[in-house]
Amino acid sequence: MEWFGALIVLVATTWVGFDIAAKFRKRPGQIRQWKSALQMIEAEMVYSQSSLWEVCEKLSVILPPPVCYFFSGLIKEKDTCTDFSALWSSELRKHWFWNAMSKSDLDILIQFGTTIGQHDLTQQQKQIKLTTHHLDLQLNEAIESSSKHERLARGVGVLSGLLVVLLLI
Repeated sequence: MEWFGALIVLVATTWVGFDIAAKFRKRPGQIRQWKSALQMIEAEMVYSQSSLWEVCEKLSVILPPPVCYFFSGLIKEKDTCTDFSALWSSELRKHWFWNAMSKSDLDILIQFGTTIGQHDLTQQQKQIKLTTHHLDLQLNEAIESSSKHERLARGVGVLSGLLVVLLLI
């Protein structure tokens, strides 16, 4: 029975380590998804001159999870919306659980949300480019962080499980 408990502890800590490593691995891809979303927003605003709600509807269908969940949430709250930037911020916070992104990534996107729909087309393009640049910097940091911390998280998960098992036996 003791060995069974030790095995459960080892499996649980290993699983936690691998889960943390998966977040490090997913973050660069999710930043790329947000960059794609911003580029699509810009293209829709400039070339097809779609409304913000039409753009959100298209993105909720085109983009992969978890980013599409955010745009779907915006569409669901469309009828109750009086302030788009407040809705953008609240939906980001609500759907952030599904992301593997950091607090600084969230802050960049919230800052972008305060400007979307508030300016003319050229100013909006500048805001999108600025946000994309900030996400590029975050992407570079995420790639470096991923390569360093992914193996570390897995190793710590396994080794902490072994340590707990050795202490209990």
